[in-house]
Amino acid sequence: MKKTLVVLAALLLCPAVQARKPKIKTLLSAFEAAKTDERIRLAAALGRRKNKKTTDALLLAFDVKRGDPRESAAYVDALGQAGDPRAVEPLAAAWDYLRSLILPMGGLPGQLQVLSEKILDALSRLGGDRAVRVLFEALADPDPRVAQEAVRGLGRLRVKDAVPVLQQKLAAGASGNLLQAICEALGDIGDKRALSTLEKSAANPDTLVAAEVSYSLVKLGKKEDLVRLQGFLEGDSGAGAAGLLAAYYLVKLDKDAGLEYLEKTMKKRDSALAPVAAETLGKTGNPRAVLVLIEVLQAPDSAVRLSVARALGRLGGPRAVTALKKLRADPDPGVSGAAVNSLNDLGEIDLR
Repeated sequence: MKKTLVVLAALLLCPAVQARKPKIKTLLSAFEAAKTDERIRLAAALGRRKNKKTTDALLLAFDVKRGDPRESAAYVDALGQAGDPRAVEPLAAAWDYLRSLILPMGGLPGQLQVLSEKILDALSRLGGDRAVRVLFEALADPDPRVAQEAVRGLGRLRVKDAVPVLQQKLAAGASGNLLQAICEALGDIGDKRALSTLEKSAANPDTLVAAEVSYSLVKLGKKEDLVRLQGFLEGDSGAGAAGLLAAYYLVKLDKDAGLEYLEKTMKKRDSALAPVAAETLGKTGNPRAVLVLIEVLQAPDSAVRLSVARALGRLGGPRAVTALKKLRADPDPGVSGAAVNSLNDLGEIDLR
């Protein structure tokens, strides 16, 4: 396996064939003439071009008050990918508008709730003082999903002023997904003020919590916790949740042990964990995971291939795009459909 990883790492340095993308003028013309479903499909391509004209088109189309929530969500994702700071103020205004609906509506319906979360994600990718203020405001939201997105955003932006608030939430007994988001954010921010709070949580008997805390401590310089993370791979049993989580963190830390564990799990025949392992690789954000996923493009289990298609869409890059184009021809309609969706999300649009 170690030799395989060396070869895969070397392949990452080799150029991959890039498909010809439609010209910006062609893409804009198609977007302007399209109806809702096609505009949703084209939005990602506009955002990933990171061009002033394509961003202008997205900003002009984005209307949270009158637009279809699905369409608005696609524009929000695309604006986050575009990286243009001009999008911050319209997104912040959309956040304020959605907050203003909560009391009169008795809470936001599902699609608007999802839109709120996407706005926070996009703002955290764009950054700036206004974005940070919105994320701080969202920390106090009673909906845990919104609070989690705010925590992740502050971690992504490495906002050191957020550390005391996150410590307080951790010490107050945060649990589940919120606890995981806080641990990861504290690790990403990298402020050693968080060490004392995290070390108090390190003795938690829940192995999932212990893995989350260990990851954060490694990020904060506690190298001995790397050994502890690796130990979860060796001692994992039962449903395998702790092993998968530890492997996820090890891949995020760019350690071979995590890639090896997830590759081995993916290749287990008739294992319910094999598709989960593929999905886990996609969430790591590590480009080395792409070539491990490519190893199982022809897995006999369609559920594994489906997860691979989704994971490659998360990771992106030329090799992921090439693999997804192969999966478009998969005999299973679910797999081929997932490959097409991932290509769309990566901005790989065929306008012929």
